[in-house]
Amino acid sequence: MKTVLIAGVAVLAAGAAFAQSGGQLAVATGGNTQNYDVPAGSKEQTIIITTRDLKDGETTSAHMHHGVEMTQVTSGTFECYVKGQPVKVTKAGESFVIPRAAPHDCRPQPGSVPVHLAVTLVIDKGTAPRSPVTDVLIPK
Repeated sequence: MKTVLIAGVAVLAAGAAFAQSGGQLAVATGGNTQNYDVPAGSKEQTIIITTRDLKDGETTSAHMHHGVEMTQVTSGTFECYVKGQPVKVTKAGESFVIPRAAPHDCRPQPGSVPVHLAVTLVIDKGTAPRSPVTDVLIPK
């Protein structure tokens, strides 16, 4: 009986917390939220979460991932050159996705304050986080 009572109190407390949050999940949703479904039957995946800082004039150098990159720009303005796509300009507070195996090279937009990035990679387990490519993607 004591266990049932404790479980009931826990459920009520969780319900009250959910109601106090306006019925919203702790994770925000909306235009700046990225979702990625790992295909059923795919290879095992590894998730890498890191940060990166780049100053005006620096680039990430051309590379690709054996998986998907999801990045949020937390300061500055960032340009990404993804092979076969128009340049993507992302400002602080915005995010972008680089598709699986897409060659890309990125840099702070010329004249931008230093860029700080929050990077999440979802890559095939056992692969390198990044693989260099010889494509020249950023115009000189």
